[in-house]
Amino acid sequence: MLEEFIFGIEEEQDVEKNTEIETKPKEVIDQRMTLFANHSFQVSQGNCVRFPSNQFGYGLSNYSPYFLQDFTQVLNRYMQLEAYCDAVDDLSGPLPKSGKAPNEPDLFQALFFPKSIAPRTPMKPVASTQMTEQTLSAMWFRLVAHYFEWLAGISELQYLNDQDKLRQAVCQLCKVVCFSVVYANYGSKKDGNQDLLFFGSGFYWDPARGNDPLMNDYCQEMKRIINQVIRPVEKVSMTKEEFVLVKLILLFDCTNLMGMSYEGLEFTRSMCNKYRMTLLNYVTYGMEEISDSEGWSEDEIKIHTIERMRNLLDLPIGVEVEIEISRYQLFTWYNFQKLGKLDDDSLAEMVQSNYGGMRGTLQQQIHTESKKMRNH
Repeated sequence: MLEEFIFGIEEEQDVEKNTEIETKPKEVIDQRMTLFANHSFQVSQGNCVRFPSNQFGYGLSNYSPYFLQDFTQVLNRYMQLEAYCDAVDDLSGPLPKSGKAPNEPDLFQALFFPKSIAPRTPMKPVASTQMTEQTLSAMWFRLVAHYFEWLAGISELQYLNDQDKLRQAVCQLCKVVCFSVVYANYGSKKDGNQDLLFFGSGFYWDPARGNDPLMNDYCQEMKRIINQVIRPVEKVSMTKEEFVLVKLILLFDCTNLMGMSYEGLEFTRSMCNKYRMTLLNYVTYGMEEISDSEGWSEDEIKIHTIERMRNLLDLPIGVEVEIEISRYQLFTWYNFQKLGKLDDDSLAEMVQSNYGGMRGTLQQQIHTESKKMRNH
């Protein structure tokens, strides 16, 4: 199913290459994309309509992907994107009673019309809908829609070929979503909610109210690992800006992603290093500001910067990397991969057993068909 979609992309690319379209003003492109995003019709691989792959990251950045922008410019763009995807000011109303998205969406619809698969309810971690078999699917669709909406704003993705882009988008989904869940629970713990597990958009799990053994097992294990990952977040009091940059690093770390082309791996490695450097510049700036009041020397600024970078980069992914910072070498072991794998494996089992009505087309493409992609 999913591999047929991947191979079908090659044929569609040939058609796109033979279709020359004059560059339109940015206002026209933005208007067109608004119409696309609000489209609610069923879109599947079988449709004759095919939208260009440069919809990913449309109009958000005119810079070369290899150009290292000032961290303030990067944060201004991606903080706005994060707020938009979080639906901070959205008043779209409560979630539907049914967890199923309309018209049984597939991966194509999720990629190009994420608004059509779930209501854009605010992602703020509040306790309004207890996680049960009946609410699992609605939670899943909201978090997946949030992820694909966020991807549409990552300008570098338009430089990957469509096969690499699809492989990265699907196979990095669980890790990126889980990292967002970790940060949401970090914020809720600061507010005194120690016992609850928050998934975002009002979905939560309260062990005192859980009466479903399968859901309890899933949430208990997720909460156990999330609590481990939160410790370094709490240690450094991770800011929202740092969260945004680390999430980009997580998306582009494709070291263990099987099946990407050599060019795709080299490009994502470059983007990962670019955002590491952006994070370093942001952290260094913060430490320089603190040094004014603390009276630190240049060497002390470097030591504090390295320590904070070590703590920030000790969160996600699951690979050993080497980062050069001036004359210093940081060796960090990422322990976040097991959380994404637990989430993916658990949801794959739920899809196979149709627990909570999870055996839909999109769920199978992401959690069961995608495993074939990782092994080829």
